[in-house]
Amino acid sequence: MILLWVMSLLLYLAWTVAQLESVLAIESQAIQVRYKSEFEKAEALLAHCEDRLRTLLIHKADSAEIDFNSLDLVGCRPKLIGNSSNPVTPNLNNPQMMKVHWIEIEVGQSIRLRSVLRYQITSQQLSRINWQILYE
Repeated sequence: MILLWVMSLLLYLAWTVAQLESVLAIESQAIQVRYKSEFEKAEALLAHCEDRLRTLLIHKADSAEIDFNSLDLVGCRPKLIGNSSNPVTPNLNNPQMMKVHWIEIEVGQSIRLRSVLRYQITSQQLSRINWQILYE
């Protein structure tokens, strides 16, 4: 009788462990789907910000100062990190590099993405140099 009781207890524990594994797998999958969705939203916002920045730069090409305040309203956090058109330290070896802006954009809340862009003023081309996920 004791043997039967021990076997039923072991079966009950095995069933409990199986149920717990099932619940954890479902939760893990839900978390993965949520993070994938948030990443796709951040990626779409980054592409939208780059398009808005491209439009802003083309329309303000003559301006020496770039106003990024309009991009802050849509969730983009751009900043000018380099300006190769600086007359103090021109790059005389490569005249094409003399008219380049280096811009960094950060987007997202829970999943944040950062992108570094190169804008060549003479040809009005904006190209993404790199991007990264920020884990802070």
